[in-house]
Amino acid sequence: MLGTAASTVSWVLGLAGVVAALFFHYVRPVPLGPLARPGRRALAAYAGCVAGELVLIAVGTRVLDAVDHAELRPALIAAVVGLHFIPFAWVFRERMFLHLGGAVAALGVAGLTAGALGLRHAPEGAAVAAGLLMIAIVVQYARGWFAGSGASA
Repeated sequence: MLGTAASTVSWVLGLAGVVAALFFHYVRPVPLGPLARPGRRALAAYAGCVAGELVLIAVGTRVLDAVDHAELRPALIAAVVGLHFIPFAWVFRERMFLHLGGAVAALGVAGLTAGALGLRHAPEGAAVAAGLLMIAIVVQYARGWFAGSGASA
């Protein structure tokens, strides 16, 4: 556990980020680029990424349990969630997913590494940081920072 103060700060930051994303998206909207309905291939790729994410988390959890490192699971989940976003950049032609996935996966891997090296709160700290970063990138997206960019980053 991260402790009461860290948890409270994380909740406040997360809630503020969600409110900001909603504000910028609905109250102060900006053009986000052309809206395109995803085709069957995109939807199939999406389903495959989500299925792969679930399988990787399940297998990774079993491996961590087998080597007596279940405490690394939050960082594993962050890493896998980040990885599952990366193909969406090309599938949905939206580079925001590349930034989102790469950053979240990197934090997850850093948490796994630091936790495996014995830093006690690194896995859950990395997972919380990944969640807050995810919200921050969504706020940037709602403000139009990725508009008109396509999948090329």
